[in-house]
Amino acid sequence: AGRAAKWIEIAGCGMVDPAVFTEVGRKRGDAAYDPEEITGFAFGMGLDRLAMIMYGIPDLRLLIENDVRFLQQFSL
Repeated sequence: AGRAAKWIEIAGCGMVDPAVFTEVGRKRGDAAYDPEEITGFAFGMGLDRLAMIMYGIPDLRLLIENDVRFLQQFSL
């Protein structure tokens, strides 16, 4: 607990797995995305975590399970 427990990740990032480039090249039928030559970064905003705080949602899985009964509570 303590102070560290108050931090929450909202902007995740990381390196793209070389297997992603391999699969893209396979689907395209060329080597335009050769993982030996290409690297990449992925960035994303964790707005779902902000929604959890705003609405007191205890479990992230509730937002991604697509249960209409749950999600309708937050319709605009």
